[in-house]
Amino acid sequence: MASIEYHLYRIKFIKPSQLSLFGEDISPSDLFLRALKEKPSVELRQNNVWHIGNIEYFDNTTGCFAIGRTTKTTIEKYDKETGNFIVTEDDSGPYTFVLFDRSIGLLGIAKKSKVAPDVPAIARKIEKIFFSCKSVREHGVDVKVKFIPDPESFLQKIRSAYSIKKFRAFFTGPNPVDADELFQKPLSIYCGKIGAKIGSVEVHGDGLNEETVEAVAKSTASSGNQASAIIQAQKGTKPIPISLRGDAVKVTVDPTIAKESVLAEVKEAYLEVRE
Repeated sequence: MASIEYHLYRIKFIKPSQLSLFGEDISPSDLFLRALKEKPSVELRQNNVWHIGNIEYFDNTTGCFAIGRTTKTTIEKYDKETGNFIVTEDDSGPYTFVLFDRSIGLLGIAKKSKVAPDVPAIARKIEKIFFSCKSVREHGVDVKVKFIPDPESFLQKIRSAYSIKKFRAFFTGPNPVDADELFQKPLSIYCGKIGAKIGSVEVHGDGLNEETVEAVAKSTASSGNQASAIIQAQKGTKPIPISLRGDAVKVTVDPTIAKESVLAEVKEAYLEVRE
């Protein structure tokens, strides 16, 4: 049986800069739970409806759900009663599973080509479905589902560089609860206060501190945000640009493994990026 590939994502519920006078100050974790309980559906194209279902809870903060689409499909089959081949219409409902830890907004999305051509396409559908939820819209919250980029290649170039000339990191507001105290968390608060959806900070120098750049790059990646740098690989060489974009962090597992165990592997992969 073929292995299953889970891609790591962050789901963010970005609150408006000012809550309404009687608005409820709800945490992203609780808002995720409320939205999930709605078992939302959204029609993105005619006869193409996306749904969330098969919700299972492992404990108070973790679990999984299925996301899939229903469409009308034409089936050619043999009719035993008439002895003829016939064409009939039926509902098609391919789906895949998403593991979650709502306490930190962590998602593990299982790749399945029958559902969508790639995982980013599935992530966009999750974003739209959650945004359509009554509980989300009542709070005026924006929903973003962003992949966690694998930072290893970027970090290797940072560590081996002769000097780091420029570093730029993006932030959104508010970021997940485990965002770092140095960069992501304070700037996400600023982002929210000023009414922005995304921002970045760029710093220049003859030799930026490698450890600080690495720490902020890890936090930026684990928050589902992007970063870039200009480095001098060796003394006397021309500075070159590098970027923290790439592909999502992936976990490949045997399909017979229990989903609770798969989520533990997903969280371990996340912590390797974060820590």
